[in-house]
Amino acid sequence: MIYDGLDAIGRYRGISRGLDVLIDWLAKNDPATLPLGITRIDGDRVYANVMEARTKHLEDARFEVHRRYHDVQIDLEGAERFFTTPGAVKPVEEFDEGTDKGYCLPVPENDDLLEGSLDHGRFALFWVGEPHCPNVVLPGEEPGALRKICFKVLADDYWSE
Repeated sequence: MIYDGLDAIGRYRGISRGLDVLIDWLAKNDPATLPLGITRIDGDRVYANVMEARTKHLEDARFEVHRRYHDVQIDLEGAERFFTTPGAVKPVEEFDEGTDKGYCLPVPENDDLLEGSLDHGRFALFWVGEPHCPNVVLPGEEPGALRKICFKVLADDYWSE
């Protein structure tokens, strides 16, 4: 995971081809102006998915994992907390290759959760294979509306397909 201010994303140039494409795009475009839905930045290799969601309590949330795409997530309206875990997880349903998404939960003995919040102009980059749990309500708040972008960045291993 990379967790930083969106204004500092350029310092991560050179880590992945797709991230470099996104960094270049962000230097020239305001993500807040994107419409709901999918906006292609570099075809199927780098794109933005602007969505409206609701935050939820952690006990009502699931971790997700991807095999082909890294997620770079930012909030446009509202704020959320996210979790990731370096520990073991167990799948809760079969991985969907079409959506590049599988759901999982940390194993019960794994209480090694890391957390952050996507407020104040922050972003989180979740790498392929890294379990993450987005859209969790901030401490002391009730679930509410959220407008966010999940930039999908194809992993280098698949770039030439």
